[in-house]
Amino acid sequence: MRHPLAASLTLVAVLTTAGCGKQQPPAPPPPPSQPVATELGATTSGTEELGQPADPRFIGKIWVSTTPGHSRGSLLIFLPDRSLLMDSCFETYRISKWGADGERIRWIEDAIPIEATLSMLSDDELTLQLVGQDKVQSYVTATVPYVCPDMPR
Repeated sequence: MRHPLAASLTLVAVLTTAGCGKQQPPAPPPPPSQPVATELGATTSGTEELGQPADPRFIGKIWVSTTPGHSRGSLLIFLPDRSLLMDSCFETYRISKWGADGERIRWIEDAIPIEATLSMLSDDELTLQLVGQDKVQSYVTATVPYVCPDMPR
């Protein structure tokens, strides 16, 4: 003798699968990802498509800060793959993405976008005027070999 609950479960299973015989149309494909414009005219999608700097001579060089008050041995390296390495002799390094459009350059620090006007005074001198700040940051290319200065005591 069958258990009454087993008969009920069989009936539910038959009714449930009967409605499954009708095929549903496939779900529409997700919309293609559209590039998103940034303030610098760059776009971001699966791969970064960024604007071009007006003067690319700063790319691929090691820049040492000469700005009074900056951490001793502060370095910036703008790599051609749009990675930016920021370091100093006494702080933890940071790697982020950078983008440029003309004389404007932008990178991210702690999820905060930083934007500046970049000027090349010569092949070996660079200045950054950060948006919203009066103080100009100045840099020169590092000489090789370069050794971090001693920490002040």
